Amino acid sequence: MDIIFLIAAIVSFVNVVYAFITKRIFFVGRFIDYYENKSHFFAGLFVSILFIFFYGGFYFFIFPTVR
Repeated sequence: MDIIFLIAAIVSFVNVVYAFITKRIFFVGRFIDYYENKSHFFAGLFVSILFIFFYGGFYFFIFPTVR
């Protein structure tokens, strides 16, 4: 299960970096251009940042695996 959350955090991080570089983000199954629809672009950016925080932050730092 750890690897799934790690993959999700990495994919979200790559999506955010790609969005800052190209002004396009992958959201809801397609790429959304900043100039095409700003509200959907920022919604996708916000969700991707939240995925990084929840998947990466909560799972790996706040709730580490207890053995």
